Amino acid sequence: MLTELKENPACIECGLCREVCPVFTISRDETVAPRGRAVLAAASMAAAGTDSPTYYQCTLCRACRVACPVGRDPEGELLRARLVAAGTETDANREMIANIRRYGNPFGPLQPGEIPKKLTCC
Repeated sequence: MLTELKENPACIECGLCREVCPVFTISRDETVAPRGRAVLAAASMAAAGTDSPTYYQCTLCRACRVACPVGRDPEGELLRARLVAAGTETDANREMIANIRRYGNPFGPLQPGEIPKKLTCC
């Protein structure tokens, strides 16, 4: 289990994180890779909420943190919390949160053994 960092070092932009990122592996889009999100966050894009879908594509698996040679934490949960507090979130994220609150899962009402047909997360 990962422990909380006392400080979060700056991204050195080496790119090791993107090679272990499941979202980057599928999309091959640098803006959704951890390095791309770090660059956007450094440019205050996250605070402004101008590119919130980028932050909702992260799976929060933290594989990037494990691979990072300086131990940078992408702070995905913190960034999302700030976006939600600012009223900047995707419709899918709103639906996922409502489903968790109402049904106890992100998918909505499910019968025992039923496999969800729709993944609401991003």
